[in-house]
This record gives sequence, C-alpha cells and structure tokens, in this order.
Amino acid sequence: MTLAGIFIGGGLGAMLRFWLGNVITARAKGLSLPIGILTVNILGALGLGIFTRLDVTNASVSLIIGTGFFGAFTTFSTFSVESVQLLMAKRVMESLLYIALTLCGSLLAFWCGWTIAM
Repeated sequence: MTLAGIFIGGGLGAMLRFWLGNVITARAKGLSLPIGILTVNILGALGLGIFTRLDVTNASVSLIIGTGFFGAFTTFSTFSVESVQLLMAKRVMESLLYIALTLCGSLLAFWCGWTIAM
C-alpha cells in the first residue's frame, strides 16, 4: 500500500512540477535564468519544511508525501542539467547565480517552512 501511495504522490508531484514550471517560465519570458525550476525547487523546500515540522508519526504518510510528492515535485537533476547548460553556453555568471539562488533559496525556504509550522 505504501509503494502505491509513493507512486501516486510522486506522479502528482511530477505533474504539478511540470505544469507550474511551465506556467512560471511562460510568464517570465526574457529572464536569463531558468526561473521555473528555481521557483519550484524553492517552493518544494518550503513545503517540505512545513511538512517535516508537522512531525507526522505515520511512516507511510511521511513516505508518500515527503518522498513521493515532494521528491518528485522538486528536481535536483533538472537543476543540474540547467546549471551545466548555462556553463556550456559560456554564461558562467548566470550559472553561478542560478546555483547560488537554488541552493541558498532552498535552504532558506526549508528553514522558513520549518519555522512557520511551529
């Protein structure tokens, strides 16, 4: 049952990431950074911070939401690809800014979520 829940949660998280990332990217035309995935990763970190702080004791629910949904909603692999693509296009400063914003923004967002849910 837990595996099926992770499968469903992951599917929902991936679909939401795809949709939201595309909506944000379409509305932010002209920006030099991959703002869609940057925003999704920061929002996912915020949501996971809130969820983690709730201290859900049901292991299945924690796996379904934490690993399934938020694991699929956020994406380190796409962040990595986009960072390397910027570097390969000789857009070094943009790549470094993207990396810094993603890492620092995600850590800060997780902490904010953790703090908000107190």
